Amino acid sequence: MKALLKSERFFWATARVQLYILRTHGSVAVEFALTAPAILLLVSGVMDFGMLATKSAGLTAATRVGAEYARVHPQDAAGIRNVMQDAMSFAPALVFPASFPRSCECNDQAPISCSESCATVGRPGPNRVFIQITGNQSFTPFVPWPGIPATITATTEVRLQ
Repeated sequence: MKALLKSERFFWATARVQLYILRTHGSVAVEFALTAPAILLLVSGVMDFGMLATKSAGLTAATRVGAEYARVHPQDAAGIRNVMQDAMSFAPALVFPASFPRSCECNDQAPISCSESCATVGRPGPNRVFIQITGNQSFTPFVPWPGIPATITATTEVRLQ
């Protein structure tokens, strides 16, 4: 009879384990359903900000390449655009302003018209001429995060004289 009691105890112990498994079986699905959206949102955020950083760095590098070309060929706006576009494979394509603006200043950093000479207006030193190279690229994230721009802009300014 004692052997029968041991087998009964074993039966009830295994029955309790089975009931526990059956009762907790659905909780895994509920936990997954609660945490999956947060994990997906976190992963998409990492992907979006990573893509934004990569595209921004590429665009900045392209404007630097354009600025180096502009230092040698300041009048060739089409060449500057081509060099920037060819610097990397951009998808979507880069957008450029109609012209790249120039600015001039004297040695004391006072702005002056590029058609004037610093000596004629009583300022020290020769004219310093700068050209500003700008490129834009549209950016579409996976999730429309607040504060992420739809257009990425990079500007590099280089001294020509």
